[in-house]
Amino acid sequence: MILKKEVISPKQPYFVMNTSQYYKAVVMNYGISHFYAFRRNRTIDSSIFAIPDGSIDIYFCCDKKNPSAYVCGTVLHPEIAFTGNNQYLFGVRFLPGNCIKSKNASMSDFVSSRVPFLDVMGDKRLFEGIITSRNFENQIKLFMHSYLKSYYDINTIGNRENLNRFLVSNIIQNAGQMKIEELAEKTKYSVRYINKVFVQEFGLTPKSFSKMIRFQNLLSNLNELESGMFDTNLTEITMKIGYYDQSHMIKDFEHFTNTTPSKYMGLLRQTQYNKRLIIV
Repeated sequence: MILKKEVISPKQPYFVMNTSQYYKAVVMNYGISHFYAFRRNRTIDSSIFAIPDGSIDIYFCCDKKNPSAYVCGTVLHPEIAFTGNNQYLFGVRFLPGNCIKSKNASMSDFVSSRVPFLDVMGDKRLFEGIITSRNFENQIKLFMHSYLKSYYDINTIGNRENLNRFLVSNIIQNAGQMKIEELAEKTKYSVRYINKVFVQEFGLTPKSFSKMIRFQNLLSNLNELESGMFDTNLTEITMKIGYYDQSHMIKDFEHFTNTTPSKYMGLLRQTQYNKRLIIV
């Protein structure tokens, strides 16, 4: 079995499990991981949970009577993201460690928070265009047309931003297995300084961010396991992803999901996860 060595795209599997069809358009550029759209499954009454992913989401609830849009940072533990039925939602998920291009906001402002979109972006025209549409491709075009303007306008990069990009890049490329002492050696900065600038920018310590990336890498590998292969490959997955042993992996998984890997695999099969996920 070939294990994925890096997080290709931050995942929120409970978003998929609680919908009848979940549409996903992969970008992997401009700091964006992918766009998604879904309608709540009317047969499922449970709330949709978000789990830690080190990423920022912007989602638009396209409800005719009460439309809304929010910028949401990564959660630190499982939290309710959505409630209610038959809501059509359009969202954009940024790559881990990337933030919306705004002069007045950094990733640390959104950790475990949900901030009204208009308070951050102030683009009422974009808001109204997206919430009145039910066409996924059109919504993507509307968002990118507005987003790229600010993306290219904000192009000044200081030394600290270069450092933060370097730190995030190395953590992700090593799938969360790089120690902060190694980052300090590479950058020639002290461990204390690296912790300080990372927390200021991202609202997380490098260690916490690394744990999220390692967990997302684990999730990515579990999601792609063929039915019945979980027990056979568990030890191999555990060791290659960077956990000390299975007990360590299970403890981390429970912390981030409130369930065990085996129960999670059962949910994937029960909800027919891969059939609900539609890549466009």
